[in-house]
Amino acid sequence: MIHEGSIDLNPEYQRDIVWPTSKQIKLIDSIYRNFYIPPVVFAVKKDSDGEDVRICVDGKQRLTSIQKFFDGQVYRDDRTKKNYWYTVSESAKTSRLEVPQYWKDKFSGKQITCVEYQDLTGQQERDIFQRVQLGMSLTAAEKLQAISSPWSEWMSQLEAQHVTINDGLLNKFEWDTKRGRDFQNIAHFVYCCDCLPEEQIPTTQKLEKWLSRVDPPGDQFKDDIDTVLRQLWLIASDPRYNKGFKAISKRLAPVEFVFIGVLLYMMRGRTLEDRATAIYHLRVAVRDDFKDIRNNSVVGKAMWSYINSLTRNPTSSLIFKDTTSKGRKKRKAQDDGDEYRPEPIKSMSSKSVKTRSRA
Repeated sequence: MIHEGSIDLNPEYQRDIVWPTSKQIKLIDSIYRNFYIPPVVFAVKKDSDGEDVRICVDGKQRLTSIQKFFDGQVYRDDRTKKNYWYTVSESAKTSRLEVPQYWKDKFSGKQITCVEYQDLTGQQERDIFQRVQLGMSLTAAEKLQAISSPWSEWMSQLEAQHVTINDGLLNKFEWDTKRGRDFQNIAHFVYCCDCLPEEQIPTTQKLEKWLSRVDPPGDQFKDDIDTVLRQLWLIASDPRYNKGFKAISKRLAPVEFVFIGVLLYMMRGRTLEDRATAIYHLRVAVRDDFKDIRNNSVVGKAMWSYINSLTRNPTSSLIFKDTTSKGRKKRKAQDDGDEYRPEPIKSMSSKSVKTRSRA
């Protein structure tokens, strides 16, 4: 059913496949031994042909593990420590043990409990997804991706149109896009642009509130962000402009992606050459000033300082001879985006950040 498309494992809010092979093997063993397997949760909807499609709200890791076993990608670890494969290709028959037909039939005849919901809204699907997560906890990025709102939907569209599309930004430079990090990076970048002229530093708590807004983003702002991402793709693709990515061998840190986007947004109307040169100088400066390039207040404030200088003179090298550089290099601040860590509320103030959309 997965291969035929009648089960959809990849709605927008779902995360990547995160179970390691060892955990997938243990699930197969548990099914053989009739151990308890938590129910799989589906939202059932009609496709364009009127056929039922089951959208996996919870259970993607389990269903993927089972399908991989059927396809011969995951083996069963027998008590004899021999590995048995459900499907073995002709070329591998001499090197792999195949599950005997009796045990194949046993496995294919097993049943797991499924819970199906009819006619759920997108918000209800995401609410259920957040509430029933089992096993590996959601990262901060995956929690943001599960929010249902006009802004979250727009972030998903930007991700699909500019990152995961064939020959998109996913392949233009080395950066972390696993477990919703590309969605998170785009959201951080757009948030910073939306908050201008305030120089905001994105955090999980700020982004949760911002993404949950019910007012849709404005058309002009959407066009500007779309243009920035297209220009980023062009700069990263063109040998005349991609020095900022090719001459610096280090992988692109999430906070670099965010503030490169902000830099391009603030340099709208400048030539591609100016913007490409500014990207190069920004990356050189942050790597000269910091050993750990993470999304924290210290690096964020430095990024805003670089951007303010580069928007005035994009062709000038950034040289900051002050007493804070050494201290910056020694500082090891916590990365806001690695795992979800709730923080205590420091103020009950209802004051909200003014954004371009609210102005």
